[in-house]
Amino acid sequence: MQTLQTHLSFIFILFLFINSNNSFSKNSKEPISSKIYVSDIQNFYNALDLALNDTLNATSIFKENYFDKGSKGLKDFYKSKIYSADKFSRFVLQHKEFYLSIRKDITDVDDLKEKIQTYFQEFKTIYPDATFPDIYFVVGRFSSNGTISKNGIIIGTEILCRTPTSNTENWNKDILRISMLREHIPVTVCHELIHFNQKKMKKENTILASSLREGSAEFIAELICGNTDGDYTSFAGKEEYIWSEFDNCKDNKSTWNSWRAWVKQSETRPRNSGYWTGYILCKSYYEQKNFDKKKVVYDILNIRSYNDFYIDCKIDQYIKNNYSK
Repeated sequence: MQTLQTHLSFIFILFLFINSNNSFSKNSKEPISSKIYVSDIQNFYNALDLALNDTLNATSIFKENYFDKGSKGLKDFYKSKIYSADKFSRFVLQHKEFYLSIRKDITDVDDLKEKIQTYFQEFKTIYPDATFPDIYFVVGRFSSNGTISKNGIIIGTEILCRTPTSNTENWNKDILRISMLREHIPVTVCHELIHFNQKKMKKENTILASSLREGSAEFIAELICGNTDGDYTSFAGKEEYIWSEFDNCKDNKSTWNSWRAWVKQSETRPRNSGYWTGYILCKSYYEQKNFDKKKVVYDILNIRSYNDFYIDCKIDQYIKNNYSK
């Protein structure tokens, strides 16, 4: 009898453990299980209101009322993108007119949830092995419009804030240049969703590998939403030159910074050049597979040899066909 009771007690505890783990799981195979957290945005504005009335103590105010109360996503974002509460508070107060002007547009994102859910469902269709994390909307200091952590997707909402009716009169010129349309948020979420599902791609630090990680997120996001996260209109007429530069250094290591999103652009190399090169590689590969979306997405998210993938793309012919003058 004692043995039976002990056995049943063990089963009951195991049942609670399993269900407890499932209840608090932050990642799921089902798109509808992904949760959206927006509490950090309201906490930010509560802190901003207090800081504007006590600027000398702004750093401690933001720390206590924003960062300390933050979601898991905000805490991860702080570690990877914000770093310093003091620098953050000084930046926000310096650009307070901007942050106040976007308050109404970013404190409520309910109208975007349905589109995000639709895109998640589409990704599930073309990649049945997909994992769907939670999404955290936070407010930063223009260091990232989107990133991921072990806890989910994190969106820097202050960058994705502009609307057709935004009053940009008091916006700093760099803020205006970097800012993106609010309606673009679901595309950024999808780009980051792809990054969250790149765990089977081989880890490597060459320019080619980094380019394919970013470019594949761009390409698959386009398959899902019809748009890339980055704007490549300024690349027109420069494609062959950019590609030639990339082809010459694609096997290099530790020089990715000159190809990434936030690098200062030049006449010959626009921002996001490394994203675009990876995107074009994936697009060329897609054409070789006769538009089999599932096959392409699986192959991209399971790359084990970047050089073999590069060869399979037949990229030289693609560049010649599409960009040769």
